[in-house]
Amino acid sequence: MKHTFFSFLTLLILNQSIGQTKEDLVDVSSLNKEYVEKINSISSPLSLSKKSFYLDQDWRHVVIVTKENEVLHSSGRINLVRMLVEILVEKHVRRLNESKVKALIFDGDKIIRIPGSRIEGRNISSYMHVLADGHLTLLEAYKIGFKTESDGYSGVVVDEKMILESEFFYTADFKTFNKLKGKKEILSLMQDRKVDAENLIKENKLKLDERRDLAVLFEYYNNFFDPKKGSD
Repeated sequence: MKHTFFSFLTLLILNQSIGQTKEDLVDVSSLNKEYVEKINSISSPLSLSKKSFYLDQDWRHVVIVTKENEVLHSSGRINLVRMLVEILVEKHVRRLNESKVKALIFDGDKIIRIPGSRIEGRNISSYMHVLADGHLTLLEAYKIGFKTESDGYSGVVVDEKMILESEFFYTADFKTFNKLKGKKEILSLMQDRKVDAENLIKENKLKLDERRDLAVLFEYYNNFFDPKKGSD
């Protein structure tokens, strides 16, 4: 029976977070001295820079799973320009030391950090958003693009704005991560359930360049391998 990385992770978090509400966890770092000390041990001071671009500008509740399988809670955000996670501890911003972290979960969104050597192509952030976890795990990787604006008359560029772009990746073992290259490749990956996948795409008019539709397809495929449903 195959256990996915995040099925284990979810169980771990549930076992260690019983009785704590989301509202409690947002403030826990300012209430518990021992808790603050643990977060400080896996982070370092950070001075904010104007050169920033966030996956989400707002501070969000984050569950931090360390390499030692400790589960910590704080408020955080991902800075894609500097390729780091900023966390807020007692009103001070600190940099999360990625080498000490196994995974992050932002308000239920599963975010993992992938070593660059495992990723096909390296022009993206090493942080990936897990959209569907299972036999084949679907991830969305983010990168920063640039959009130029001219003055409308002479064509002279007056501003260059950073914009968020993304690409989809998949993995079967969490050791190698490959970029999805289109419908033909997706159906090839799902060869053992190709007819079922094709029917789902057709019946629901799924667009495989959109994150929601891709997630629906991968979740559907992974359900065939869910031991709770008596499948493979």
